[in-house]
Amino acid sequence: MAEIRFSASGGRLAAFRDALRQSGIRCRSQQIRMQQFHAVIAARDWKTVCALAAQYAVTPEIRSRRGLRFRLRPYRFRIGLPAGLLLGGLFLYWCNASVRSIEIRGNARVSDAEILTALETLGVVQGVPFREIPYTYVEQQMRLAVSDIEWITIRHEGGRLLVELTEETDPPALTSDRIPTNYIAAVPAQITKMDIRGGKAMKAVGDLVKPGDLLISGTEEDKFGACRYYHADGIVTGIYPDSFTQMQPFVAELPVRGETVTNTVLSVFGQRIPLTLGFVPPRRTDSIIYEEDREPLMLLGRALPLTLLRCRYTRQASAITVFSEDEARAALEEAAARYEQNLHADDTLISKKAEFQRTDLGILLNINYVFEGVIGKTSEIFVKLS
Repeated sequence: MAEIRFSASGGRLAAFRDALRQSGIRCRSQQIRMQQFHAVIAARDWKTVCALAAQYAVTPEIRSRRGLRFRLRPYRFRIGLPAGLLLGGLFLYWCNASVRSIEIRGNARVSDAEILTALETLGVVQGVPFREIPYTYVEQQMRLAVSDIEWITIRHEGGRLLVELTEETDPPALTSDRIPTNYIAAVPAQITKMDIRGGKAMKAVGDLVKPGDLLISGTEEDKFGACRYYHADGIVTGIYPDSFTQMQPFVAELPVRGETVTNTVLSVFGQRIPLTLGFVPPRRTDSIIYEEDREPLMLLGRALPLTLLRCRYTRQASAITVFSEDEARAALEEAAARYEQNLHADDTLISKKAEFQRTDLGILLNINYVFEGVIGKTSEIFVKLS
């Protein structure tokens, strides 16, 4: 409550004190010192006290004021404080009225990037007001856009957009050893070892086979002529040839990375504010490689809805490269090593004969291999029902 401490002197002071009591004004801490009357009253009674003082020729003087009303009085003509409070309230309202961040829950196989891309195509990005999001429509379209989503719901809490989903459960895989198959040769070879795990062997060690020959049969006919089908399984190892041929020209046009320019951007609720003055981003085409690094701004260990983006634009160009004969041979040998590692890492190399041929355009490499390894593959049996 606002209070005023005052003093009164002169005139008919005793009659003035009696008038205060008769008027019902509550006076606290009353004192009389050196022909002066001191008291504390409520601020609302000050006008009545002044009227009584004029009636009895008493001079009142305010000594001090206390209360919120008097504390705020000096600031009544300062618009900075109310303007700041108003802007702060509007900022808080905007933070909670638009998408400040998107939080995804329940995804395991589907990546966050895939979900965010699908939401972006539907217009759901940071900075979009919540009232403009058609939640039911977005949920339906998300189930169509991302095939692995079985159920999804979208809602918001404060400035966060929560995306909760359940992924589809894959049906149990068909057991491969229950499928009727034959085991046939994949390459021309000479059999060196047979490990039969299911079915009937149709070849023996030392036999020569060509692609498509039946090695292990998954079909069995009983004495009555009825056929039964099984899953032929096993590992058949053999010696087989292979070849590698590649040309390395002396002059080739190769892609190279050109000049890289960087633009720094501040992302505020999804709105991008460029910080690099005078920067004009190049047009996004197939010849431009775009990369960006994101650095969320933190305050007291918590992420703010502000992200610093460093956007890099690299122009992809092509350059004419000239190879010497030694460089061309080294490139071909490297390509042959990759071929052996990728396709024959589990095979045993028996022999290798390489031949380099120099032409006017480049170097031609021919390699003839002899490997020992698995030569068969399974082939499903398709039965015509009568």
